Amino acid sequence: MSTLRALKQKLSNVSRLWEDEDYDQALAEVETLLATWPGNPHLHVLKASLVQLQEEPKYELDEAKQSLQRAIELDRDSPTATIELGHFLDNVEDDPQAAVKAYAEGVAAARRLLIDGLIGQAKAYRQLEKQEDFIRCLLEILQLTSFEAGPKRNKAREHAEEIVIRSSSGHVVAVQLKGPHAEQVQELLTELASDHPVEST
Repeated sequence: MSTLRALKQKLSNVSRLWEDEDYDQALAEVETLLATWPGNPHLHVLKASLVQLQEEPKYELDEAKQSLQRAIELDRDSPTATIELGHFLDNVEDDPQAAVKAYAEGVAAARRLLIDGLIGQAKAYRQLEKQEDFIRCLLEILQLTSFEAGPKRNKAREHAEEIVIRSSSGHVVAVQLKGPHAEQVQELLTELASDHPVEST
């Protein structure tokens, strides 16, 4: 049976086996699931973790790395497999240089997901007229987007407009909009402008 309900039941069984430290049986369950759901990245991450925990080795450790790489190929927007690959490269292969690259990609993906969530939350707070919560989300978005790498710099982007936000409590935040979320953040700032002074310099 390949229904979503069956998948959830079997995943619950894998979790129980994992908690009981029956890693070999948990791995066997995951392999059965992968035969039915080969495109599920979460299952590949589970397999990679269990391969590293197996008590009676059936696979070489390289199989764990391959499973993580498959998970990344299946879902490039998810940070989970990339961060797990970073752990593997650092702790198993003792390759901190490669691990740093994997961690950076995972962190960037996680940041993108968090920003997407915060933008959605800010818009919902705006509709609910919860101004304080809206501003809190916006400030967190601005802090996170300051770490984003935008498209290749050109002279126009180097001289991008700086946005200054002054809150009613006297706090001042100055940011340069950049990165893939710049347009959405600008829309939120435009909405904020009706209630709080926003300046361009």
